[in-house]
Amino acid sequence: MTEKRRRRRTTGSHTQPRLEASPTEVTPGSRSSESVLNCMLCDRPNPPDARFCAGCGHQFGADVFEDEDGVADPLLGRVIADRYRMEELLGRGGMGVVYRVEHVNIGKLMAMKLLHGALARDKDTVKRFKREAELVSRLDHANTVQVFDFGQSEGMMFLVMEYLPGRDLGQVIKEDGPLPFARVARIGAQICGSVGQAHELGVVHRDLKPENIMLIEGSAMPDFVKVLDFGLAKLREQEEMGGQSITRQGSILGTPYYMAPEHIRGEPVDQRSDVYALGALMYKALTGVPPFWATTPVGVLTMHLTDDVEPPSERAPKREIPKQADEILLRAMRKNPADRFQTMRGLREALLEYLASVGEDTGLESLRLGSGVAIPTDSGRQRHLATRGDVDEFESRLRRRSVYGVLLAVGLLVAAIVGGGYLWQQRPVEVATVEHEPNDELVDANPLPEGVELRGHLGRRLDEDRSDADIFEIHNPGGERRVVRIDVGAIPNMDITFELYREGITTAPVLAADSGGIGQPESVPNFVIDGPSYYLRIRELWESGRLPTENVSDAYTVSWHVVEPEEGDEQEVNDSIELSGSIPMNGTARGYVGWGGDEDVYCLEGEASDVVARVEAVATLDLVLRRIDRTTGRATEFDEHGVGAGERTDALERARPGRYCFEVSARRPKVGTGNDPDHRYVLHVEHGAEDP
Repeated sequence: MTEKRRRRRTTGSHTQPRLEASPTEVTPGSRSSESVLNCMLCDRPNPPDARFCAGCGHQFGADVFEDEDGVADPLLGRVIADRYRMEELLGRGGMGVVYRVEHVNIGKLMAMKLLHGALARDKDTVKRFKREAELVSRLDHANTVQVFDFGQSEGMMFLVMEYLPGRDLGQVIKEDGPLPFARVARIGAQICGSVGQAHELGVVHRDLKPENIMLIEGSAMPDFVKVLDFGLAKLREQEEMGGQSITRQGSILGTPYYMAPEHIRGEPVDQRSDVYALGALMYKALTGVPPFWATTPVGVLTMHLTDDVEPPSERAPKREIPKQADEILLRAMRKNPADRFQTMRGLREALLEYLASVGEDTGLESLRLGSGVAIPTDSGRQRHLATRGDVDEFESRLRRRSVYGVLLAVGLLVAAIVGGGYLWQQRPVEVATVEHEPNDELVDANPLPEGVELRGHLGRRLDEDRSDADIFEIHNPGGERRVVRIDVGAIPNMDITFELYREGITTAPVLAADSGGIGQPESVPNFVIDGPSYYLRIRELWESGRLPTENVSDAYTVSWHVVEPEEGDEQEVNDSIELSGSIPMNGTARGYVGWGGDEDVYCLEGEASDVVARVEAVATLDLVLRRIDRTTGRATEFDEHGVGAGERTDALERARPGRYCFEVSARRPKVGTGNDPDHRYVLHVEHGAEDP
């Protein structure tokens, strides 16, 4: 009998109570095993000794607690801009990272967003950020997150806002399931009020989605919401239009599920585009699924442009959705902006009219987050959350400092860019086969041409806590989408790891390889790159409590080259439903469990009965096969056999196109790597089969 583990997020630990089931049913992203490490940001399971999340690249040990190796986030405990003490990493996204901070002058809690380096180093973005932050700071609606401060400090561009205790709407839908329409209408009406005020000031949100709606704990009334990410949408859009889309192992920036047709076509957007997005958001909250779904982001965007929206009552017939829900949501999501609600006020009135018709209280204007809200922290004492009134007395001084700070930082950044550009042009152009030290900083990265095997040493440690690190640049002319293999050779007395960073995004790697142990090489067989430059960082994975290893005599080798996938091979990155590949009925798919924690997802095409999936054995791996039902959000895991054996699902009575997906991964053994970059697995999906 297998075991089922249900994740529960806690501060400083990962708690996983056991429940028994056979076969194991788990929610997507969880896994049954003797020991797994769940990422605090994307909730993905990883091997217990993983240093980086295989899903989002988050570095374990950079949380609010130290990991077993004693590695901690270097920002924690620091005071930024002379007034914000960094206390806890709250989350990570495409635009930056968010921390809980304490204002050292007033002793209350706030949240700070630090923008990614690619944005913070661009002088045009700095000016645009300042202009947008000034505008957003004028938004004072009760349902809008309050912005207190913005500026630049120590090369980091920051924005300080309310600290919001609670869950975002995406978490609520995932954990509680679809919501009744009365609850959806109450939430939607508050969003209308918040976004409507922004529209009156000329701000279009552009990125309304469940993850940007926070349901606040400790409010005077249930389901009190705050809308996030005003003003940063224009920065995000600039990134997309400029072709600098930030990715996490191939994922696109933002989400296609809530984009209005005119936004997709690149036409000017206005308040009616937000109306469409809010309609799609409420559709997801009401039915549990977005209005359109396909196996690729491009497929979803195409459906927004061409397909009619299925009425929510037909999409979820068992939920007894009222006809008013169909009318309101379908009108909000009409293809032609002229046919929608023309303002958020109009949509809000329709929602309030429904609430009144079912006897719900419509006095939403009175909802406020009380100034006395407090939360417990790690020390056990109550900590109060900052409000606008708490920071008003500092506002003029903070604004004056932020203006001077931004101007000074822009000058320094321009000088650094010019100087760095000059040094870059002066670098040697000949093809080297041996590393050139020092190369432990991005500006000193050694070029690593395709097909060239280069030798390097992890020699003298940087200090008592850090090993030598070598950084190499992988240049991808034209930024074309290509599949590459990366190989790093072994050093006898070291456990080597390597990370791959996309140019401009240096806060988190897009790939982290740590499959082998001491004296073992690292390889990734088929990773997709689609940007002009990447940085490969090679270092020792050392243990806390001892000095990093030095080895000036034994060299490692590093190389990369483009590979051509064979017909039927997987197309990385395919590690989630949104990025999944496809597999036809009675078809096959081949791929690698290429690195520790690698998971490959294939969604089924076609419709049939008695459908069985099976994966052929890989001699070195303990394969795991999971069947995911997208409609219910549940998954069934099949792992009856051990290393060197295949796995097979039971027969699925009826399969419909797009509803079921299959995930192939490998369980990491106590001894061994849990991956194989040289041998493919083969996945078969057949119909008309019966359970063996």
